[in-house]
Formats: sequence, structure tokens, C-alpha cells
Amino acid sequence: MAAAEPPLQRLGAGRAAEVFAWDEATALKLSRWPDGQPSLETEATALSAARAAGIRVPAPRGFVSHDGRPGLLLERLDGNDLLSIVEKQPWRVWEFGRLTGRLHAELGETPAPAGLRYLRAALRGAIAESSAIPERAFPRVLAVLDALPDGDRLCHGDFHPGNIILTAEGPVIIDFPNAVSGDPAADFARTAILLEAGEVPPDTSPWGRVLVRAGRKLMLLAYRTGYRSAAPVDAETLARWRVVIIAHRLTERVPEERVRLLRMLSRALRAAGA
Repeated sequence: MAAAEPPLQRLGAGRAAEVFAWDEATALKLSRWPDGQPSLETEATALSAARAAGIRVPAPRGFVSHDGRPGLLLERLDGNDLLSIVEKQPWRVWEFGRLTGRLHAELGETPAPAGLRYLRAALRGAIAESSAIPERAFPRVLAVLDALPDGDRLCHGDFHPGNIILTAEGPVIIDFPNAVSGDPAADFARTAILLEAGEVPPDTSPWGRVLVRAGRKLMLLAYRTGYRSAAPVDAETLARWRVVIIAHRLTERVPEERVRLLRMLSRALRAAGA
């Protein structure tokens, strides 16, 4: 009988993966599922492209398997994410919201590498296969999506303050398993919707949850201000992407968000003239 792998020190956790200390300079991002290798490969591809464009992200250092789970070795970062810092320093919400927006705009200028999924096709597949979208809205959402541009930039897919680590050398963007090739306006729309209606990560403290709910509007305004100070956003295109991204968020089936998202979808469809 094979011996069990030695235990590792856990540094953090999300819905799809856990992060452990591997050595002093390296962290291990370990998928929660045995079939998680493709998402780790997507992340490594996106990180390499971002680094080549001068974006500060952790360096990928290869793949391993631990306890039967696939893992990605990454440069180990010394710092805290912006959401955790705001829990202790809530007066920095405007500063960090603007920083989040500026960093996202810079990332949106990065050419997408070969091998990533195309955003519009991925969204259409997820929406078409889901029963989470109201029947009356379904064809209208798909019609809006089909008229939107493909885009060829690196889109993060889950960009928010919890995925930015503040180190002594500056902010570093993390967590790219959902990276795709697409229109940066779609990525902007998703982040805005996450800040407006998204549930916080499961390991957020009760106090952190209170702060997020209280500071949501201010963070969202700061994010939009920071993004638009660094990159233009076409209002009409953004309104159409908002319809699609809200619908896609419904397919992710976060129960606590559903009522809010349905209301948002109804308003977004009217605003887009759909």
C-alpha cells in the first residue's frame, strides 16, 4: 500500500482549488477535483502571456500531482489580497477600488495567447445548455450575444479585489483558471456585476462580509472610475455585454444571488433595447 503524501501548509482556498506552501519560494495550487488539469493548464498559459506583456502575475513553475489531485506550482507571494486588507482598513476601499479598475484595464490590453477558449463561444455554450435563465429572456439574451464582437484580448474571467495580492513590490494579479480570449468590455462587465451583486468568497470572515455589503456601491464606483481613467469603455457595447454576463452568472447557480440577478437581467434587457 502506497504511503500517503505528507501534509502541506494551506495558505488559502477557493471554490475550485486550494493553495499550499511547497517551499519558501513556491506555492502549490491544488485542484479540488481529479479532473482539474485543464483549468490549471489554462491558468499557466494565461500567466505566461500576462508576464510577457509586463503584467505583474505569479510565475508558473510546472505541474505536479499530490494525493491524486493535479496541481500547478507558482511563484509564492508574500502579501494579502485587497479584500482582506479592506476588512482591517475599510477607509482604503476607494483607493483599492480604483487600483482594481486600473489594473484590470491594463490587463485588458494584453493579447490573448493561442490555446485559450473564445469568450463568446464559451458564454453561448453555457447559456444555451442552462435552465437557469427565464424562458422569456432566453432568446433575447442569445440575440444580444450573437451581435457582440469576439475580441482577442486576455480576459481574466473572475477579476475582483480578492484576486489582487498587495506585496512589498506592488500589486500582483492571481487566479487565472477562467481566462479566455475575448472583448475586455465583457470582462469589465463581469467584474462590475460581481462587485454589485456577487457573494463574497466562502472563507471571508463575518466582518468582511459586513464590510463588502456596506461598501459595495463605493467599491463599484471606484472600480469604474479607475478603469475608465486607464481605458475607454463604449457605453452601448457595455450595456449589451451586461445582459449576457448577468445571464451567464445565473448559470453559475449561486442561490444567494438569484433574485438580485433576475431583477438586474430585466433592467439590463430594457437598457440594451433587447
